[in-house]
Amino acid sequence: MSVIEAQRQRQGESFAAGMVFLESWFPIAAAISVVALGGLHAYFYSLLFAVVALAFWWVSRRKFSDLKNRKAYFPLAMTSLFITSLFALTFVALQYTSAINVAIILFLQILFSYVFLGRKPGERLQVKQILGAALMTLGALLVLFPGKIDLRLGDFLVLLAAMIAPIANLYQKRAREYVSSPTVLLVRSLLALPVIYVLAWLLEDSPSFEMIQQQLPSLLFVGIMIFFLSKVLWIEAIYRLPITKVNALFAFSPLLTMLWSWWLLDQAPHWFQVLGALPIVIGAYWVSGANFNSVKRGAKR
Repeated sequence: MSVIEAQRQRQGESFAAGMVFLESWFPIAAAISVVALGGLHAYFYSLLFAVVALAFWWVSRRKFSDLKNRKAYFPLAMTSLFITSLFALTFVALQYTSAINVAIILFLQILFSYVFLGRKPGERLQVKQILGAALMTLGALLVLFPGKIDLRLGDFLVLLAAMIAPIANLYQKRAREYVSSPTVLLVRSLLALPVIYVLAWLLEDSPSFEMIQQQLPSLLFVGIMIFFLSKVLWIEAIYRLPITKVNALFAFSPLLTMLWSWWLLDQAPHWFQVLGALPIVIGAYWVSGANFNSVKRGAKR
């Protein structure tokens, strides 16, 4: 591995680490606004704040020329379709299940990444890394099903979102090959806004202005820190690393969500959740450790 390739991997791993920290707060912050406004309305207003921030960033970076690249149109459209579906399902699911369950089930996207992407060039991992992914999946299942199989509506909706995630990330990665991260995020968000607004208007009661004002902190956090900053880190990470590896590093996110829920919401984790945390941590070390070592060896050459 060349020095440039090693540096590229280190950058991707740094971006992934920042993304994991921010994403661990997403289920908690989103759940607060969902309870007050409804799932689709919470998604719409969070996305609206994100679009404003992304538009300023996009203009300041002078990315107008990106729109001339017609090769990006199809992957951008598909990215918007799958990402919008993913987050719509997640926000609605938060009305029916806990923030911890959302974080853990979304983590199962790593399993679907191997199912959908495991044989694609550039996405294959070593045997030790595959075993690590299996351990992480086992840990997630222990947390999700503590002694019995009982899949609630919210859990099922998040499971669908987790199945969509690898496909959405694949199209995001393709779009990033043609245009910049600001363009990917802005276009996908702009296309999503009218769709989510219509769905929210049709399926939910409209919240009052006072209700929206009361939820500004959580809406701003999700809009700016998650839909803006975290997604920039995510796209840059999958641009530099295999999607399967970034998903593996994402294993730490549900663990952090459990910690924040215990600290802020006084929701102590079930002992099955604690038991499941061990294989998740070991599996994440196996998946990421081999790549870290290869980066170090490559840098010395």
